[in-house]
Amino acid sequence: MTRVCDLRELPTMAALTAWATAHGAAVTYLGPDLQGHAVYAARRGPVTRVVTVPGPDPHPHPLTWQSPLETLPADASPGAAGAAVRVPAARSGDPDPSGDLCVPARGLRAVWAAAIRAVPLL
Repeated sequence: MTRVCDLRELPTMAALTAWATAHGAAVTYLGPDLQGHAVYAARRGPVTRVVTVPGPDPHPHPLTWQSPLETLPADASPGAAGAAVRVPAARSGDPDPSGDLCVPARGLRAVWAAAIRAVPLL
């Protein structure tokens, strides 16, 4: 019988390190689980051993997200890949004379539609 995947959880980090040493594998950090505990693994061929370390994750991720559009320079050219697109302030009126990014009266769907029309296809 050919093994496709042999995945098992070990009780402690010491057990994972001992298994990795015995099998010539490296221990790698996989990330946090749903409870925020660190998960480590060692793999050799189709065999993988994992361990969940109790306590807080030593590699915490920030809980905030920052839009890349917030960090664009003020003189970014419209239409360039990743650059800001100027959108009219409202469908019923003229574009905002300041040229600032704003949300039209119909919401984000109109922003996406205007952005798609403004960016030329490559």
